[in-house]
Amino acid sequence: MSIIPNKNFSSAENDNEHYSSNIFLRSWAYVRSLKPLLLSHHPNCQNFENHIFKIGKYRLCIGCFIGYPVAIISVVVLYFLLNLSDIDPNILFWMGVGFMTSFILSPLKLTRYKPIKIGQKILFNIGGGFLFWWTWSLTSSFIINLLLFIGLFSILFALVNAYHSYGLYTICRECEYHLKWELCPGFEDIFQYCEKNGLPNLFKQVNLFRSAEE
Repeated sequence: MSIIPNKNFSSAENDNEHYSSNIFLRSWAYVRSLKPLLLSHHPNCQNFENHIFKIGKYRLCIGCFIGYPVAIISVVVLYFLLNLSDIDPNILFWMGVGFMTSFILSPLKLTRYKPIKIGQKILFNIGGGFLFWWTWSLTSSFIINLLLFIGLFSILFALVNAYHSYGLYTICRECEYHLKWELCPGFEDIFQYCEKNGLPNLFKQVNLFRSAEE
């Protein structure tokens, strides 16, 4: 008796062979599978709605698409608005610190309200603009100022993102799905794309690995 192969299985198998033979295509396929996260940086889940804002059909991360542009605009505006060479660097430093104290709204849980979260991102990144010019006003050496800038902002970036990463982890941990991302509707689009294109589901593999450890 002949065995007729399942069409879907055969298609997935061919896709696997196709992607396996071309590292670039396989990598690109994974990038495409993450398309729902590329702009929002958060799952399509109600628990993360105060972390994103929408423009048309696009879900955009508040921190990246409001915070970073504000920081860049602040750097440019301060350059043209202030005579930076005549300002005491201490003033720039304390102005930066003052605006950045808005970060305390996060551990106080006030940023669960979206307008407050957006306002915090604006204030915090204006502070970043002041600290940017503070680092460049400390010495007359371009190299030293550059190293100070890279060092300071690398530390700030790492601390802020570590805090937010832990916050996202906490939200998923306290959710009804309890970090079981293969069951979470917020990742459904990604899972469907992986299945359709014969790609291993990395989120499911992570959960299997964690379950084995437990």
